[in-house]
Amino acid sequence: MTVHFFESPLDFQDFAAEPWVDPSHTVSGAHLDGLAEVNLGAFRGLAFALIFEIVFVILGGLAWHVFRTFAH
Repeated sequence: MTVHFFESPLDFQDFAAEPWVDPSHTVSGAHLDGLAEVNLGAFRGLAFALIFEIVFVILGGLAWHVFRTFAH
């Protein structure tokens, strides 16, 4: 079985090539002032999800209480 190449109008990335490193970005996790960067993005997302869930439960409970009050 042979491989046939064709000209494509799309410019696909060469995944076998060496990765290009941007010299303007630093690779280390240290800031200019020497403090290490703490990435808490996952915990911030978890906190927003928990706050959203708590607000949803409170609003649901209030709606259920209002429904049960006027249903009788």
